[in-house]
Amino acid sequence: MHMTQNVPLFQNRNCRDGAHINFHPFRCRLAHIMQSVLRPASSMPVTKHTDAFRFDVKLRPGQRLQAESLALENLEYLGSGGNGSVFRMIIAEGALRGLIVAVKFLETIGEEERVKRFEQEIKILREVNHPHVIKVLDVGRYTAGSRSVPFFVMEYQPRNLERETNSHPRGIHPDAFFPLCLQMTSALIHIHAKDVSHRDLKPANILFDGTNIKIADFGIASLLDRSALVKSAKGKKVGPHFYMSPEQWAWWKEESSEPPGKKSDIFQLGLIFIRMLTGFNPNTVHQWEKDTTRPTPRSKMRIYDGSLVNAISGIVEEMLEVEAAQRPSAEDVQDRLLNAFRGYSSHFTALYGVRPGREF
Repeated sequence: MHMTQNVPLFQNRNCRDGAHINFHPFRCRLAHIMQSVLRPASSMPVTKHTDAFRFDVKLRPGQRLQAESLALENLEYLGSGGNGSVFRMIIAEGALRGLIVAVKFLETIGEEERVKRFEQEIKILREVNHPHVIKVLDVGRYTAGSRSVPFFVMEYQPRNLERETNSHPRGIHPDAFFPLCLQMTSALIHIHAKDVSHRDLKPANILFDGTNIKIADFGIASLLDRSALVKSAKGKKVGPHFYMSPEQWAWWKEESSEPPGKKSDIFQLGLIFIRMLTGFNPNTVHQWEKDTTRPTPRSKMRIYDGSLVNAISGIVEEMLEVEAAQRPSAEDVQDRLLNAFRGYSSHFTALYGVRPGREF
């Protein structure tokens, strides 16, 4: 089999810039198996879990599962993360019969901190009711033998920004960029108004159906200024590696007693914006351990031709300030995005006589 280096097997090599990757479940699964087989043994990840700490949920296609109020039927395994696995299922009975949903299982049931985070994620998602935040539909427990693991049922979105930005290496078209970014800022304004800090914003956690986005994965989110909080212990990473904010770095390295808050979300959102528009992530925080000069993300920002990109870069530069207090709020970001969008729309209309309306 001929393979191109550094190109995933499931990628459509006929895809051109401006067209998204088309995924086929069987091809994607086959490619995943082939990549695992062909990967050198020395590069295979080794994860040690005792039976007391991890329980791998294995469900057959068509297997039934009962939540508190919803009857579910398994369709396929989607993937796993730090806390557990996600399956795609269909509601088999009741008023919502036929609705496709995602079901997230907690598999690390022996670690108290992870169990509390899982429970807190459900609590936060139920409190944060917004059109652009993933919604929890039901909860339940799955029992196999003597083991019982919690799960929750949530809305299913077939795509995420990580795959889309990878398939648009020179950036997403402005007609799609502005609506998606305005939806993200709208969700973040609502999340922050609920005194919640997400702390794990990255393209892989921004789900969407091609038009509307849904912010997901509140596994390390924090409820701010409340009692009985579940906070990550000092000395532990509390954010995504390539989207880590300076506050997360300081908290992880025990250089600060102040945990990451709302302004950490602004930093991560700025990185997502510039990655979407240019295909480039200028973050340098994850390099600070090896580079003692600690270069700032702003120093890696590029100068692009075209007023639109530079206008957005000006907003992003403020969002990427090392000092959290100097970053704008989510409301300020949204106002400036709207102004940039109006300017772009007016310029486009003046040139071509029609309003922009290209689909993503």
